[in-house]
Amino acid sequence: MCGRYAIIDGKKILASFPMLQQAVQAAEVFQGLPQYNAAPMQKLPVVAVRGGALSFQRMQWWLVPHWSKEPASEFSTFNAKGETLEKSRLFGPYFKGSRCLIPADAFYEWKKSAVMKKPGGGSREVAEKHPMCIRMKSEHPCMFAGLFSVWRGEAEAELATFTIITTGPNELLAPIHNRMPVILAERDYDRWLDRDYHDTGELTKLLVALPATLMQAYRVSKLVNSAKNNVPGCLDPVPEEEADQPQRRREGGARSPGN
Repeated sequence: MCGRYAIIDGKKILASFPMLQQAVQAAEVFQGLPQYNAAPMQKLPVVAVRGGALSFQRMQWWLVPHWSKEPASEFSTFNAKGETLEKSRLFGPYFKGSRCLIPADAFYEWKKSAVMKKPGGGSREVAEKHPMCIRMKSEHPCMFAGLFSVWRGEAEAELATFTIITTGPNELLAPIHNRMPVILAERDYDRWLDRDYHDTGELTKLLVALPATLMQAYRVSKLVNSAKNNVPGCLDPVPEEEADQPQRRREGGARSPGN
């Protein structure tokens, strides 16, 4: 699963991926950044081919099928399982011809850990979920594989939405969560975005976990637990003993290296 991520600097994204510098950009695409704690239902920058041109567009994170009667989905569609896309009645049509890229600097997952609590003078082991930040070792942005849909209502009102594709975890993620977003290599962007390329068998081969050697993971504060907290402190690594203390606001805290 991928339910939260960070996207910080549009200029850095363009500088990191030369092929995307040719993409059409609406003036508002990178407005609202940085998003240190992006969450489902927010409108976020996405790269896709629209109207025959490579474009950046803000889309809502939670795919609404184009055939839906209302601009909402009755399904949980912020993620799509990569292993079942070909056979999925919901996601299959978009896998064949409506693929996109989602730029990100990091994503978050919650690791289950056993901790000792001492209620009423006794002690017992309880399970807690600790937020973890996962990002590239280089701290460069990356691109998640995604699918998008365009819902149209009365008077041709348009709602563009997307989902992030997930796969099984690599060695770094396995102790943290049983899923992770598919992060595509730049060499595969052209094929992924080509709406005339329909060989889903070959496309499925791209939906694998990025090698763990390219990534890092560290514990962050519980600030990230609430999507209302859009502050640099969401990305800050914290010592475990500090993370277990009552939460204090960290807006003034130091940023992690590279931010």
